[in-house]
Amino acid sequence: MEDEEINSVLQLLENPIRRKIIKRLSHGASYPLQLSKELSLGQPLVARHLAVMEKAGLVTSTMQASPGAPDRRRYTLAKSVSITLDVAPNLFMQRGVTFDTIEGKGFSDRNTSLMSDVSKITGRDEKAISSLSTILDEVDRRLEGMQDERAALLHIRNTVMTAAAEAIAEIKGEDKRRVVYNILEEHTRDVEEISESLDLRETVVRDILKGLRGFPPGGDARAKPGEHAGRRVR
Repeated sequence: MEDEEINSVLQLLENPIRRKIIKRLSHGASYPLQLSKELSLGQPLVARHLAVMEKAGLVTSTMQASPGAPDRRRYTLAKSVSITLDVAPNLFMQRGVTFDTIEGKGFSDRNTSLMSDVSKITGRDEKAISSLSTILDEVDRRLEGMQDERAALLHIRNTVMTAAAEAIAEIKGEDKRRVVYNILEEHTRDVEEISESLDLRETVVRDILKGLRGFPPGGDARAKPGEHAGRRVR
């Protein structure tokens, strides 16, 4: 997801009422009046928030016939997104991904097996729900384990950047310090990318890159296996 799309989703999610509506819609499509009753909110308020979210593309609606009554507008979620935002004294990372379709990406043997198990479950009775619940339990346990691992890696990363910040503080020149931070955070030495990101002239960026010591000479600033990123800043 591009920054503009991430910002749009975050602006929608910052409102607690919209989060309540989204959570309810995650359980299935619904009508404004039904949402109003279930969430104990005024119908005009629900309608306003639905209109905002539909304009932003987070929800979509269709008109449904209602026997003996006027047609009703039915709302459903239109996006499948995951946004992570990590903030610390020496850390800022944001990432947004969509997972409507992933076309096999991220499908390990275990993930493929889980999808196969899901495809084999048929029927709409409690037995099917029980089988699906077992799969869901495993998925959620694995996601929780990944979050624990991710938290540990973020701690390590923040420790590395704290050490790097001490070294960068000794570098003379604000522009040079900004370029070094950009290399560490974006993992690139591409002149055009750095120039655009930091709003610096390409000639300035090129001269700074020529004067840097200890960084890989190519377009990738990531450390090779066995190297310590904190030692690459001089």
